[in-house]
Amino acid sequence: MKIYLVRHGQPQATPGRRRDASLSPLGHTQAGHLAKWLAGDARLDGDTSLSVGSVVTSPLTQARETAEYVCAPLGLPARVQHTLTEADFPLSGELPSSTAPFARRRGRLLSERYLDFRAQARTALAELTRCAEESGRPVLAVTHSGLISTVVRAVAESDTFHLTLYHCGITALDWSDGRWRLSHVNLWDHLPVPLRTT
Repeated sequence: MKIYLVRHGQPQATPGRRRDASLSPLGHTQAGHLAKWLAGDARLDGDTSLSVGSVVTSPLTQARETAEYVCAPLGLPARVQHTLTEADFPLSGELPSSTAPFARRRGRLLSERYLDFRAQARTALAELTRCAEESGRPVLAVTHSGLISTVVRAVAESDTFHLTLYHCGITALDWSDGRWRLSHVNLWDHLPVPLRTT
């Protein structure tokens, strides 16, 4: 069972860094490249093609606009999944930290809002898993960097790392033999170097 988590294209800059914004011109270009790649012979490696059976999206504008690009050439509708919504607070400040790499992490308790968001991310993954199981096909979810990072942390059962994810980058999860496999983080083969942004 495969689940592909795609970060939306670059949003327009907005006052106060509003989390619900339309795609920027560059974001539209990124989403177009992603869609063209997915509609062609999208390859994860020499042996594995990336196929998509269904598309789900966060309700936020930049994700829905990115999903529209993806769905058009694939001939698939996008279903809105509210648990894919981004956190409304900066996640990096909520994670445990330490004074040096490999030092023991401080015993600071995770905040209630982060624990709630982590529970949301787990619910999102459970919903995507159910969708993939019912259809027997891979699911592609267009969502946000904080949600994707938190799903990966939930799978790893560790809140001690932060991921930097690129716009329209793909993170691939595969469930087999009773465990999750993280096969790709930030897959961006479909984006020319000038289009790679965080």
